[in-house]
Amino acid sequence: MVSCASSPNRAMTDLFGKLPSILILAVLVGIFVALRRHVKSARLDLWIAAWLLIFIHFFVEAFQNRSGLMGHILDTIDWGSLQVSATLFVASLTSFVEDKLKTRTLIALTAIPVLVYTAVNSFATDVSQFHLAYTLCLAVVFFGTAAFLLSRRPRTPIVLAWIPILVITGAWAIYKVWRNDPDTGFNATLALGFGVPGFLFWRRYRRWSPGVITSAGGFLLWGLVFPVGVLTDIAFPNLHINPEIWNVPKFFVAFGMILTLLEDKSQVLEITSRREHKLNEQLQKFASITSRLLTGVEVNSLCDEIAHAITETSNFRRAIILLGTDDKGMYMAGHSGLSEDAVVQLRKFTPQWRIEDVAEVCRAAAKIGANSYLMSPEQVQKYTPLREGEEFVPNPYWKKGSRVVVPLQSTHGAYVGCITLDGPHDVARVTAEEMSKIELLGGDLAVTIGNTTLHRQLLRSEKLAAIGQLVAGVAHELNNPLASIVGYSELLADEVPAGAPRQKLEKLSREAQRMKRIIENLLRFARQNNLEKKSANLEALLHEVLSLREYHIRNNDVEVKLEIEPDLPLVALDEDQFKQILLNLLNNSIDALEFSHPKRIRIAAARERDRVFVRFEDTGPGFADVNRAFDPFYTTKPVGKGTGLGLSICYGIVKEHGGDIHAVNLEPNGARVVLELPISESVAAATAR
Repeated sequence: MVSCASSPNRAMTDLFGKLPSILILAVLVGIFVALRRHVKSARLDLWIAAWLLIFIHFFVEAFQNRSGLMGHILDTIDWGSLQVSATLFVASLTSFVEDKLKTRTLIALTAIPVLVYTAVNSFATDVSQFHLAYTLCLAVVFFGTAAFLLSRRPRTPIVLAWIPILVITGAWAIYKVWRNDPDTGFNATLALGFGVPGFLFWRRYRRWSPGVITSAGGFLLWGLVFPVGVLTDIAFPNLHINPEIWNVPKFFVAFGMILTLLEDKSQVLEITSRREHKLNEQLQKFASITSRLLTGVEVNSLCDEIAHAITETSNFRRAIILLGTDDKGMYMAGHSGLSEDAVVQLRKFTPQWRIEDVAEVCRAAAKIGANSYLMSPEQVQKYTPLREGEEFVPNPYWKKGSRVVVPLQSTHGAYVGCITLDGPHDVARVTAEEMSKIELLGGDLAVTIGNTTLHRQLLRSEKLAAIGQLVAGVAHELNNPLASIVGYSELLADEVPAGAPRQKLEKLSREAQRMKRIIENLLRFARQNNLEKKSANLEALLHEVLSLREYHIRNNDVEVKLEIEPDLPLVALDEDQFKQILLNLLNNSIDALEFSHPKRIRIAAARERDRVFVRFEDTGPGFADVNRAFDPFYTTKPVGKGTGLGLSICYGIVKEHGGDIHAVNLEPNGARVVLELPISESVAAATAR
């Protein structure tokens, strides 16, 4: 192995020198493995295997000791993994990659002899004793591959062009072996093994995209590394080149392959989008609704119209659209074909439903189409008291009381609601084809809901960030003159005797101190504090905060009901900051109850999967505009009683803790604020075990 890139006489780079390349390759292998979740193909499987072998090549090389038996073994693993990776790249880019038999035949035909060749070359002390072994390996690799190509049908001109190249290269390598130069054969297999994929890559993808150009060019450069390295050793024997330069083409290929996979995924999404658009055109009503949904119109205003469009144009007499709330509950956003009594009954039951119920239905019900499920009467009984009035002739398609559910899933995979259908005109038409159009409309509805939610979150985040920068600057500017006002007012108060002037000065000082507290709140809102998170007992924190306000609660005749789930797990949080959240929420509820009767606050804490939910509910008037509840300076309290910073500060702290916070109004009156908090990692790990 004479090339500069692959010479066994080359001084081995130590671990720290190789570590960046090893880490980069490890990350690249991880990316390829992650992409396999979205792109399942035999080609990607071979790429993953090839890059894993290249990682092994780098890893072993970093620890390699080229003396003794262990040195020979490591040398074989080192260069054998590189040789086999080249054969995998070639096999992955053939036109018959999906044909397992042909692909495995090609891999066996090339990988086994190059491994034997590498092992012989690593262990041999006298090359002349192994001429026959070298020759047989080279003959199988080059002449065997040429024969394999000749056996293929059809024999295209490009395939036939490779045959003389293989034969000539193989003959030259065998000739050099008999001249006691096995390194030529070694470098020839590597040069062709990494160079040929450059041509094949272009043949497979045939587009001038960044991914294809980078991959094809990288393979060609990778193949050139070996002959160029040999020529450099011959022409400039004293020239020292950083070994990492020879590794650059490898990274070109890896990044190019990732880009190519992403480009393919993008093309698939574009094709799918076009197909969906054609299907939507089949139903004029659906098309008009879809176009309005995509403009960002308020979803709730269209849900009744969507339900009516479904019952007017589909096989179903009744349609109900259920959407999720911020606190994971559900509400009826639209309906069609229901009697007034049925609507009243449903409105009573919907508060009991949770968004998790949609996922449970999808797991338990029978699948009809790509995204629709048939619930049996027994399953329907669990969720709703409504019953169909129609009688059906016994049939395999539908039973009295059955219901079809189309889950609404956002682009991120989260359930945001569902469409339920029943009362089919023709039970035999409850099929995947019939459901496909409704599924498409449901998909558009779900995407719109997801985009609306995301847009609202982005606006809130941008607003908080912008206001945070603004208030930080203003607050710092106000602090200096305010400190003077506070200081001089206190000095003057000491000099003025008791009486009306002194009372005015004390009032001035109190108001200045109040301004100072407001500025501190502003700075706390704008500043990113370092969290000191630890496992904390949420129940103890709630009791502690309630004890702080016990006198005020009792004095205002407020009834507080605390419901803590037994054995509530510990939560990862900063106790001081979290007490501030709990105190803010409790104060808000108490203030909201000032003119309400009865005055009740309910605080509930329970575990749901890997999160702990804390709910504050009160019987007050609710939020005037729930969508602005967490906006800085937005308040419905009287002037002088609130700054509008409490909930926005809570929002920032909860987000820093990796949690979430939602606010909803309750019917007929009241409000609920829900905290979602991650369970402490130590508790989650113990639960997993």
